[in-house]
Amino acid sequence: MSINLLNKDFGTQDKCIAYLEKLRWDKKPKCVFCESTNVKKRPKTMRWHCNTCKKDYSVMVGTIFEGTRLELPTFIQIMFLMINAKMGISASEIARNTGVKYQTAWMCCHKIRCAMINNELRLEGLVEFDEAYIGGKKRKPKKSEENNANLGGGSVTTKRGRGAPNKVPIVGVVEKKGKVYVKIIEKLTSRNLLALLKSKVNTEESIVFTDGFKGYTHFDEVVEHITIKHSESYGKGVKTVNTIEGFWSILKNGIKGSYRAISKKYLPFYLAEFSYKYNSRHLRKDALAEMLKNAVKDESCLLNYKPKGNPKEIVYRQKKQKKVVS
Repeated sequence: MSINLLNKDFGTQDKCIAYLEKLRWDKKPKCVFCESTNVKKRPKTMRWHCNTCKKDYSVMVGTIFEGTRLELPTFIQIMFLMINAKMGISASEIARNTGVKYQTAWMCCHKIRCAMINNELRLEGLVEFDEAYIGGKKRKPKKSEENNANLGGGSVTTKRGRGAPNKVPIVGVVEKKGKVYVKIIEKLTSRNLLALLKSKVNTEESIVFTDGFKGYTHFDEVVEHITIKHSESYGKGVKTVNTIEGFWSILKNGIKGSYRAISKKYLPFYLAEFSYKYNSRHLRKDALAEMLKNAVKDESCLLNYKPKGNPKEIVYRQKKQKKVVS
């Protein structure tokens, strides 16, 4: 979608509301609280009234747009900018492009990342496993333990890769020519890696490729496992981990180039963003429409500039199905 089409389809608040209502209810509006269809729209407003539970609501209740004071055309412009920035875009740049305050841009970006979270992926086929380490050498001591790692910009550490100090270990699982799933794992033990394998990979229908890290040793017990020993070669044909290495390149260059530095606390949201963009790389024209579908389904995981819980729990938890009240 071009900027001209964006302004044409989402140029006013009314157009945005009408689009979200059609997307969420498909011409069959229902109460967001009790699921009743006995509802009516308040005249000359965007609000609806439920005759069953006697509550008023709008299409934004229960979505990432709930509680925002920002006009929806601007909110969707921010969404458009984020989706089209393959290597990420900072809140400062969005603030300059849209004319909103930095704090507003920062909040909107994280709300949009909430709609990018997909913890229901199940991968199969030719699958690559690999770990990476995000961060650099601290420029100066931090008062908060929460921000020990300088994730992005900064000096090169004295030690690279496994065992490097002040870095956050993450593990990636990717299908060759398919989708990726990334998770922070503080302790790269065989037990933790095996648990991730069982939860995210269909072991009956998959072949898993890894490097020679000893943590992958027990993979042989549950799945067909091929180890590429980098000390001997980097593999040949499909016997490589080049797909996940390519994703690491996108992730690290994006953090370094667009965000410069990010906190360890909010790293899970950024991982969700880069994973979503990678998994949606073939959508192109339909990227914004697909993003809006997620936006009206998913509740924002931030409130008053703070997460509604531990970011890792928010990003990596299994989404619960909403109960339908008859």
